[in-house]
Amino acid sequence: MTAPSHYTLALCRPDAPSVFDAQGRVRDGVLDHNVGLYCDLIEQAANRFGAKLIVFPQFGLTGYTALDSPAWEGASLTFPGLELERIGKAARRAGAYVVLSASEKHAAFPSRYFISAGILTPLGELGLTYRKNYSISMRLSPIDVYSRFVEVFGHDAFTPVLPTPLGTLGVVIGAEPHYPEITRALALKGAEVILNPIAAPVIDYMKRPGADHVRAVRAFENVAYFAAVNGVQSDIPSEAWDFEGRAIAAPSDDPRFTLVSVDIEALRKARSSPAANLLAQIQPQIAEYPHKLPLWPTNAFAQAAPGSVDALLALEQQVWKGLQDIGRGKAPGN
Repeated sequence: MTAPSHYTLALCRPDAPSVFDAQGRVRDGVLDHNVGLYCDLIEQAANRFGAKLIVFPQFGLTGYTALDSPAWEGASLTFPGLELERIGKAARRAGAYVVLSASEKHAAFPSRYFISAGILTPLGELGLTYRKNYSISMRLSPIDVYSRFVEVFGHDAFTPVLPTPLGTLGVVIGAEPHYPEITRALALKGAEVILNPIAAPVIDYMKRPGADHVRAVRAFENVAYFAAVNGVQSDIPSEAWDFEGRAIAAPSDDPRFTLVSVDIEALRKARSSPAANLLAQIQPQIAEYPHKLPLWPTNAFAQAAPGSVDALLALEQQVWKGLQDIGRGKAPGN
């Protein structure tokens, strides 16, 4: 595929109202309104700024509220579905790729919901669906239903990428960049532009200072563009970094849009330069194969949701205790 020399990526922060009322019930007509807002913003991004790739934040269609699973099931979309079909028509009119993220319901996993992202193509089609793998929350994680997930979607669905004329695209959601493995997996499948829809009132709810740097590091170590779009009205802006880890996002004259200039040819030249491609220098032979270690188990919640975040935290502690038992970690005071 021939990529354009340069193109504009627009990170869009919509001013969409929450679909939930004060009691956590889904309000009639609000999701339909927000879909229309997305369609309008897509056309503005393309017509005003010439954007060829438009990225919306996590929970941008619904707003985020700390609610239990039934509420999120009621606000969930299907991938594909009617809402994505409408947004896809806007993508087609704009001649742009569009990335969005929402809670997703799927018939193969009743009474559960994924946090998912879709990439819509300039033909209006759903080119890629990614379902969030990492970070503890009450949404359905693919690893917790591993066998059924592979049966329904195939193993490639854990880390899908989409080759396009704009470069090969991949998605990570929310705090997933805190875990280097997921971005590295995408890069090793060819991803050149990693899109990160987030919903961050703070960049890390545990307020660890290193979280401010991980996205730039993910760009640098994978020789990839990395762009994060935030949907929460906070002091945390939408940001982007080039393949050397350099901050490159620029504000527009409209606070809803942050603009990024992408040069895929420059990235490919960097990856082809001697000593510059950190991906080509990876030495898996010297590292212990992680599948040999008792890390997070597969199918841990295959039959039912964990019930509470405490159940997830208990499993995390169980895994850490298992690593301690084989000498791969120590408890405090040892």
